[in-house]
Order: sequence, then C-alpha cells, then structure tokens
Amino acid sequence: MKKKVMIMALACAMAAGAKAQVYSYDRRMEMPTRDLYDDDMMNMLLRATAETAQRRKESFRQYSQMATEAYKAKRWSQAINYVNLAFGTQYENGTLYYIRGYAYEQLGDYKSAKKDYKKGVKFYSVEAAQALERLKEERKRK
Repeated sequence: MKKKVMIMALACAMAAGAKAQVYSYDRRMEMPTRDLYDDDMMNMLLRATAETAQRRKESFRQYSQMATEAYKAKRWSQAINYVNLAFGTQYENGTLYYIRGYAYEQLGDYKSAKKDYKKGVKFYSVEAAQALERLKEERKRK
C-alpha cells in the first residue's frame, strides 16, 4: 500500500511540473519552493495589504472624529453609530469605548454602558475608569 501511495504521489508531482526529486534514502519528496511562489504576486499582495491598512486607519480616524463631535453635541445615537463604524475598521480605542458607554448611559442602557466602560479601562482610559466607578456608586444608591 505504501508503495502505491509513493508511486502515485511521485506521478502527481511530476504531472504538476513541480520538479520533485525522491531519493532512495529519503521517503519524503523534496520540492523546490522557488518554483511555487511568484515574487511579483507577493509584492502585489503586500502593496494591497498596506494600502488596505492605510485606508482602515484613515476611516478609523474620521469615524472617531465624527463620534467625538456627536458626543460633544449630545447626539447619543449618532455617537454610538460612529463608534460602531470606527470599531468596524478593526482598531480600538479606550476613549471611544468611554464615548459609547456614556451615550448608552444617557439613553438608559446601563448594562451596555458598564460593559463599554470596562473595555475602556482595559485600554487605559481614565475617563472610562471614573465613569465606571460613578456608575457603580449610582447603582448601589438605587
């Protein structure tokens, strides 16, 4: 059975043009990697990845700015929406967790506010830590 598998693997490798070599003392096939990768394709992929990361970073900056403006104007639903869009770019920020948590708190969703404040604390947001303590104190009084 092993013999049939080795013969079949050798035939497939030769048919694919991978230039496989099998040595009598080595049971596995040695395959050169330079024939398997195209430098131009790899460079194109790296450029595309860098451009995508730059666009995500710029989108995060823009959505963060819009979330901050909505927060200052006390437009809580818009602030939440912009923070969600900012987090959709795969970046996170403690201040944005605070903004969304505060917006949730103003809309009466204390559970979501507490959750966001805790996440903000993990990102070393002083405002989120203070808001979390304030929220805990208010909940104890009630």
